[in-house]
Amino acid sequence: MRVLAGIALALLLAACAAGGPLVTAGIQRIGSNLSIEAGMEWSRTQGAREQLWTIDGPQLNSLHLIPVVREREFIFLGERQTRRRPDGAFYHRGMRPDELRDLVADGMRAAGAVNVVASNLRPADFGGREGLRFEMAMDSETGLNYRAMAAAFEHDKGLALALYYAPAEYYYPRDEAKVSAMLDTLRWK
Repeated sequence: MRVLAGIALALLLAACAAGGPLVTAGIQRIGSNLSIEAGMEWSRTQGAREQLWTIDGPQLNSLHLIPVVREREFIFLGERQTRRRPDGAFYHRGMRPDELRDLVADGMRAAGAVNVVASNLRPADFGGREGLRFEMAMDSETGLNYRAMAAAFEHDKGLALALYYAPAEYYYPRDEAKVSAMLDTLRWK
């Protein structure tokens, strides 16, 4: 009996350390309408309005999946635009691709990233919905170099956004091709 209790405790601690339920390869739902095809295993943490997926821990690789950024919301869902707060990384329907790219880059700056440089803005198709893809290079406040890739498209409820980032030295190049292929599978149903 003690052995089983010890094993159960070890499994519970392992699940807590991993960050959440395991995401296996295959189509995964994020919210009620957004889906993505996971090409590898991840740990998932469910927030109020987004999911955070990681393989090695949030500081080493993070995939943020945000099904809906609504009109006048901060790109990373922290605040809303008001008359007192008219400036900031707030989403507005119908933004041009370069404006959306800049909006995400500004959101990263507001979240604490420095030296943010966006590149390779290009159109993308997400199951018949026009969207965009681009990459970023940035540093953490402590000086760690990160690279990132983003995918976004508008739908009837607002903007769907996926953002992956990891340290440029090892983790980003290790998973870049697999994550890029995953982002191409984003769909709104």
